[in-house]
Amino acid sequence: MSQLVGSLFLFLWKVVGFVTWPFWLVHSRSRRHVKGLLAPEPGRTWIHGASAGEHVIARSLANAMTPHPWRTHMSMRTPVPGSFPAPLDLPFVFSRWLDRARPTRLILIEAELWPGWMAACRARRIPIIVVGSRPSASLQRWRKIPGLWNWLIRDVLFLPQSEIGDLKLGGATPASSLQLSRPAFIAASTRVGDEARLIHAWPHMGSNAPLLILAPRRMQRVPEVHQLTASSPLRVGLRSENVNPLEVDVLILDTMGELAGLFSSAQAAFIGGTFDAQIGGHSPAEAFRMGIPVISGPHRHANPAAWKNGWCETVAETVAPAEFAAAIQRAIVRGPGAKPKPPNIQALLQRLPTGDTPSPRLERPWLWPLVPIWGGLSRRRKNHQGTVNCPVISVGGLTAGGSGKTPAVAWLAAQFPNAWVVSRGYRRDPKGPAQRVGRPNETPQHDLGDELEMLRRRGISVVSSPDRIAGAQVAQQNGAQLIFLDDGYQNRSLARELDIVCIDQRWPRGRGRIPVGTGRSPWSALQRANWLWLHHPLPPGCPTPVYPPHPMVHARNRPIGWRIRGQDAPLSAVSGSVDVVVGIARPEGFICTLLDLGLEIRSVRILPDHGSLPEIPDGCVVTEKDAARLPSNAHIKALMMGLDIEGETSLIDAIRGLVHPC
Repeated sequence: MSQLVGSLFLFLWKVVGFVTWPFWLVHSRSRRHVKGLLAPEPGRTWIHGASAGEHVIARSLANAMTPHPWRTHMSMRTPVPGSFPAPLDLPFVFSRWLDRARPTRLILIEAELWPGWMAACRARRIPIIVVGSRPSASLQRWRKIPGLWNWLIRDVLFLPQSEIGDLKLGGATPASSLQLSRPAFIAASTRVGDEARLIHAWPHMGSNAPLLILAPRRMQRVPEVHQLTASSPLRVGLRSENVNPLEVDVLILDTMGELAGLFSSAQAAFIGGTFDAQIGGHSPAEAFRMGIPVISGPHRHANPAAWKNGWCETVAETVAPAEFAAAIQRAIVRGPGAKPKPPNIQALLQRLPTGDTPSPRLERPWLWPLVPIWGGLSRRRKNHQGTVNCPVISVGGLTAGGSGKTPAVAWLAAQFPNAWVVSRGYRRDPKGPAQRVGRPNETPQHDLGDELEMLRRRGISVVSSPDRIAGAQVAQQNGAQLIFLDDGYQNRSLARELDIVCIDQRWPRGRGRIPVGTGRSPWSALQRANWLWLHHPLPPGCPTPVYPPHPMVHARNRPIGWRIRGQDAPLSAVSGSVDVVVGIARPEGFICTLLDLGLEIRSVRILPDHGSLPEIPDGCVVTEKDAARLPSNAHIKALMMGLDIEGETSLIDAIRGLVHPC
């Protein structure tokens, strides 16, 4: 019965989503959850929390996991620092995102249940875990229809707050740049009515009253809160205006990400929502984590387990301003005490199930009828029309972009003196000669293309030429004893001694042939390769593709340092929050690398691969390939990548046996 109820509800849910889809797309606050969504590389844990409060738990879990999970939020009002917009549960949005992300499990913080998410994850056998669930209003609404509730939570593992404790007590305490330099009382996550009670009580605090910090739950209420103080004799300032805490009585915290770090400097706190029975009080975990006493209203049923971790005095809804002030003074006199024992995050992680990485699905299956047309056009390319005296090694792929061809070429060319790289210089500036030479110690007179310029800056001699034969001849004339042809597997106009095919094991077939996916050649084309270069490890749980019996090299990216304003720097040179601009074929891998380095993504801008490069703000983090389109001393931070390689010895020996003086 529950299956029938669930299926009917899911159908109606999708119909409503289809009808309202245009509204969510044009709405300014929801558009970032519909269009231009970022996704992780396959095989990661996906952690979702609706707002900043849930991400206190999400951050604690994420910091204990390797590799770093992908965190998403669903806050339409204010983005949550360090997390990415989650896809709305809409047709044409969530399933496509999930087929890109391919997580091994979904962890929902406190229980934000979306029917389409649950059904799509279940269809892909992605385990769903709800961590820290509590008696919230949203869960109570689902429970009103037992058949629907049973369908929704089928196969879902619940780890309630009452069983595992308050995870908001775990994790590192964030730092705040605000120096209070005086005693302070924090009113956290305040709701309508909370601020008025505090403002009316504050004149009763006496001449030695501490600084009152008001932190509204919703930033949109800051003007409203500010207006409440207009008729008050209290001196009021906004945090965003960088006022001196010594010069005001009330400081309104209108910035994101600072509240948790301020509790360590406070003497006591008030937790908002505790005067509203419908809200049931917000969590006091961040205050209790610092051992400070708390004042609250009578309603604390939304987070029952959290209120057991510290000292609290309850005041009635009808409390008079003077009595409220007296309670606050008692809490301040009591002051910070012993901190509660943090939860055992590692023990919790051992209880979490994990699944296999879902297999890749076709990206645009509705375009399948066009595949034969594209295949017919691609077969018209020339086949072995030209030769040169030097050995030519082709490094190509079956898919368009992102298969690791250029990193492989860079590594191989660095192993041989007098090796040159020839490539077509895709999307280079059309102004200039057809054949363009780039030498490591000479600034090129004309644009080589971003990939070749990157190789040139690495110390490799290159030729940029749409005509492979002419490019190879130019390289030979300049002393090349070995030529590596970057991306020449499909275009066989130039004869070669070896064909090396690079395969990104995260997307081995490119999710279908062009235009369905990015596959340029069928899988059977691997038969004419000499070597396979398998880039990136196979995502956990994915079945190994059936490869031809060719010799193989296994490679994976490894960050090796930074280049900042043209100077090399260690990985430790960049830390904390960063702004990111990335314009490569698969930006998800680069972003996940930054997360694994412990960096927090403050903002990210995705550009088309080889597309035009806009003005880059100073200090941004970029890829080495994007940095190649900027001056070598540009004020950016370019992450330099190397390769960890297995099985390369036989390949190097095979190439060395081909080399002879030209």
